[in-house]
Amino acid sequence: MYDCYPASRLLLGSGLLFMAIFTQSMGISLVLLILSIVIIRILDGHPLTIIRLLRLLRWFVVPIIVLHALFTPGQLLWPDFFIAISREGLLHGGILSLHLGTMFFIAMVMFRLLKRFEWIRYMLAIPYVGKRLAMYVWMLSCMKMGNMALLGDLRLQFTLRKDIKKMPLLLMAAFRQSLADATDHACALWLRWPDHMMCQTHPSIQQRTAVMPASLLLAGIGLLAFLYPWII
Repeated sequence: MYDCYPASRLLLGSGLLFMAIFTQSMGISLVLLILSIVIIRILDGHPLTIIRLLRLLRWFVVPIIVLHALFTPGQLLWPDFFIAISREGLLHGGILSLHLGTMFFIAMVMFRLLKRFEWIRYMLAIPYVGKRLAMYVWMLSCMKMGNMALLGDLRLQFTLRKDIKKMPLLLMAAFRQSLADATDHACALWLRWPDHMMCQTHPSIQQRTAVMPASLLLAGIGLLAFLYPWII
């Protein structure tokens, strides 16, 4: 996959995301969802990412289904039940949740199809805002591990205190610490700019010897996905 040209991989991911957004078919959404899960599993080499994404997605999917089931008028599943749950609400909530989940997983696939230095290289090519945008993305990447450790410490302190009243103070302290860490990361990034970033944006030897048929295949699939609304 990564031997192919970055432009073909970007076109594939963009086309699949475009198709996931504009499709109205549950069957196609389900196929795209399964395909995205398989691609993430292959690229990462382990199912931990998929498990984390499903745990995160449940906080969006479950409320959508519940709200539509309770407040959408239609035929009741259990007329004698004290909570009115409509069949149309469950169906509409399920369709919307499937659509949302498909877009979410396809977006994750799109961001994984390109490596970090490839994303930065394309960002630098954007006129006017490219360098500034790439700088913020690079800072977020540098701050990722620090923020994860900070959130872990916040979770540990909340577990030890077990006082919901202290949560605003802990959040404020974590926010201030994150800003202080961002200042340090910005200073370090400035000292290494632009040589450090430029060395990360050079194509590797594998990219120079990319397989042309596979690249054309990925680009063709991406173009067909972009043409999906007009083909159907």
